[in-house]
Amino acid sequence: MRSGVELRKEFLERVLPDQAFQLLFNHLPGVLFFAKDQEGRLLAANRALLDLYGYEDENKFWGATDFDLLPHSLAEKFRADDIKIAETGEPLLEIVEIFISRHGIPAWFLTNKIPVFARDGEVIGVMGTIQNLDKQRDLLPADSDISAALNHIGANFNREIPIPSLAEMCELSVRQFERKFKEHLKMPPQQYIIKMRVHAACDDLRRSRKSISDIATNLGFYDQAAFSRQFRKHMGMTPLYYRKEYR
Repeated sequence: MRSGVELRKEFLERVLPDQAFQLLFNHLPGVLFFAKDQEGRLLAANRALLDLYGYEDENKFWGATDFDLLPHSLAEKFRADDIKIAETGEPLLEIVEIFISRHGIPAWFLTNKIPVFARDGEVIGVMGTIQNLDKQRDLLPADSDISAALNHIGANFNREIPIPSLAEMCELSVRQFERKFKEHLKMPPQQYIIKMRVHAACDDLRRSRKSISDIATNLGFYDQAAFSRQFRKHMGMTPLYYRKEYR
């Protein structure tokens, strides 16, 4: 009797090269799927990823790179990750990344990337899944250990929020709170607060005529320079460039 390993090998060898396993991902709520070749060209994706970038015709999407779809600095970061995977043959798991829709709306995602190997063992590309972190937050039960802190951050992210006070709300030590927060949200609480501020800043930059200085002050940044640094770090562009591009 053949072993399970032998049966699996035979099955995979018989699968057509273009067998659309990625179609399975069209039916997994909240999961985006992609695969790229060594040059970073997107050659497989599920419907959710195509919709994120505004492509109704998938044939117009194939061959696009991150540089065609995203701000240059974000594309550079994603490309660097792909090259690292190709060089090491090792996956990159639970990476917190930002994506920007064609309307300029940012969203934070949890990305897992793994190498794609040819039959001879050569790495020929990267494939991965992407999940919306905000949706993961919404799935937390109301009685979660950190729900009180999340509610407080949501209502007060434009103010100074000491981490010890958040821990106290949750009846946890600071160390316990930070560990549980990162376990659920995949980022430290301070980074999450900055994320909320940057997201709100994007709304103001697109929809209002407020000055960049006023937006910075209203959202709790020390000054315009501090705001611009954080915005560029997370969005890959300056607030002024973002406003011109997406307003």
